[in-house]
Amino acid sequence: MCESDLVNAPETRPSVVVIGAGMAGLTAAHRLQERCDVIVLDKGRGVGGRLATRRIGDATIDHGAQFITTHTDEFATTIAQLVDSGVVAPWFRGRIGPNGVVDPDGHKRFRGAASMNAVAKAFAVGLDVRTASLVSSLVHDGKSWTVVLADGTELQADGIVVTSPVPQTLALLESGGVVLTPNDAEALALIEYDPCLAFMAVLDGPSGLSEPGAVDPVEGPIDWMADNQLKGISAVPAVTIHATADFSASNFDATDDEIADALFAAAGLAANVVPGSVQIQRWRYARPSVEHPERFLQLSGVPPLVCAGDAFGGAKVEGAALSGAAAAEAIENALGGSS
Repeated sequence: MCESDLVNAPETRPSVVVIGAGMAGLTAAHRLQERCDVIVLDKGRGVGGRLATRRIGDATIDHGAQFITTHTDEFATTIAQLVDSGVVAPWFRGRIGPNGVVDPDGHKRFRGAASMNAVAKAFAVGLDVRTASLVSSLVHDGKSWTVVLADGTELQADGIVVTSPVPQTLALLESGGVVLTPNDAEALALIEYDPCLAFMAVLDGPSGLSEPGAVDPVEGPIDWMADNQLKGISAVPAVTIHATADFSASNFDATDDEIADALFAAAGLAANVVPGSVQIQRWRYARPSVEHPERFLQLSGVPPLVCAGDAFGGAKVEGAALSGAAAAEAIENALGGSS
């Protein structure tokens, strides 16, 4: 091969697999795709993770993350762009206090204009996202990774960003025979999550909640309650009820009927549920209760692999996005692709 052929040869782009198509994974993939070939894998049928929305009859129900707040200039810029494009809309400002009173001096709450899941779908545009793709193990040869899927498919990657809950990440590494350094093992073992039981139902009339359609109780089994019609996303009255961490942990294995009866009784709504419309979602790793202090953790002694997500350096949607961005930068640096 002559020198001119070498000069004109196409640049080899590193390959990166991102595990998890929630806010952290989608943000990381967007940051990486300029310099890397990126594939995003998610075991679910769609993107979003806890940016989750369900349709029951004519109702649209956000049953995961309920809103988005901004505390950093970086993420505020992102949300402002999404507002301009019509993907995100303001919901209310402040925190819902006792008796539904809103403290107007707090941070503005944003919602997905159509739904919270629509925000994730907007982030997924232009990415190679492969849903219904369950990863079973992560294996490395000292230089690169093999991502093994449950159906036997294998993907080769120079680097990996893992945004799944840490217990699931540890299971993937263990299945692939990856031995963590003591420091990494200790750091990941310290991370803890609270579960959340989510109740969804269509109502046969107005819920009785006042504007903005949200309640943040200070006692009882309910942590959060929202009327999705008042929120502006549902054509008919439909309620989301999130149980507290204590109630969720104590009742995680209870039947759907037992969970639904307890939460609906505590809600004290002005309407009844439409028969057959009640659904329960069990979020086992809903909220990080003990976070890693940094926005990501790059494993030592293995090819580039970065753990990220809302348990790293800041919870909620913003924390997940900032973690994904930081993880992308770390992978670029590790692969020698940073500008």
